[in-house]
Amino acid sequence: MSSCSPTTSERRRGPGPALSALIMVAATVPWAGAPAAAAPLPLPVAAVLVRGEQTALVVDLGASTRAGPRTVTVTRDGVPQWATLEPVMSDATAVALVVDTSVAGAATLPAWRSAGARFALEAPAGAQAVVIAGSAPATVIAGPQRGPADPVRALSSVPARGDRDTATALALGLRQFPAAAPGRRLVVLYTTGPDAGGEDAGALAERFRSSGTVLVVVGTPDAGSYWAATAAATGGFFAPARDPDIGPAADQVSTELASRYLVELPTPPTLPARVSVRVDTADLTLAGDAVIAAPPASPAAKRRFPTRPALALGGAVAGLAVLVAGAVVVRRRRSRVPPVPQEAPPVARGRATVHPPARGRARVEEMRQP
Repeated sequence: MSSCSPTTSERRRGPGPALSALIMVAATVPWAGAPAAAAPLPLPVAAVLVRGEQTALVVDLGASTRAGPRTVTVTRDGVPQWATLEPVMSDATAVALVVDTSVAGAATLPAWRSAGARFALEAPAGAQAVVIAGSAPATVIAGPQRGPADPVRALSSVPARGDRDTATALALGLRQFPAAAPGRRLVVLYTTGPDAGGEDAGALAERFRSSGTVLVVVGTPDAGSYWAATAAATGGFFAPARDPDIGPAADQVSTELASRYLVELPTPPTLPARVSVRVDTADLTLAGDAVIAAPPASPAAKRRFPTRPALALGGAVAGLAVLVAGAVVVRRRRSRVPPVPQEAPPVARGRATVHPPARGRARVEEMRQP
């Protein structure tokens, strides 16, 4: 039987032209078994908090469900920027728990006590917390304190009293932890009130953003539109609660805060500025852009830098004032010029009548002299 095995010369000759072409085509086509690189998912940027030289982007990484390292890359105009990625809830978090303790919300106060105590117990051990009673006069009733002991004790004994004073209570919450970096201060409000006492939702949200504070609100569903708009603009959210079953709202607070992260970076020297952000997690990649806007001008700055019509009017008034002042100066100078001397009256050039002395009398007088 003849053998079909190739000879030595055939083995050295290599593949033929047809097989070589097939190998080249296969090299250019991705292997079907290799996983293709997945396109980045859109990165939800909930808010941009700017405070002086520090900026924090509040991003939602809830789409990632696998534990593991998470890294961030930030570029501006194609140039890499220094940035860090940290969870909102960490040992560096400073929390103000604001509880509606008014007589009008007395029926729901036990639920707020329970939800606030659960939040304090679940917070990181190093986080700081204060508790604020939201009825007039709004006051700090516990803290600042690390650990849940004081907040839980204060919540368990706070009574219902007085009228609702939500606006003052929130302002008091914004004054706590003045050294906190943007995004590190969190205000959690438990209320049955429909709003903050008449303040516009946009104005309230701007106060929180300008102070670098995230707002989370737990309230009745009928107040959802106002509180949802306000909280979302700060990087927070609204959790509707139905008394007495406060559990779902408390679960929502825990879940959503766990998915919130802070992309921290230095504030760009020129604003507004656009930055590109990419976050890599264990199971996916998220990417998106964010605009860091210039902070709104304060009333003092607006007075310091007037608008063009104001500048034009001011220039006209200033010009008129210069003209008036010039006229006064000229008039005063004229008043100081010495008067021109008047000409002396003309001398009469006619003949003068001179009466000669009486010579006879003079002679007599001479004779009388001894």
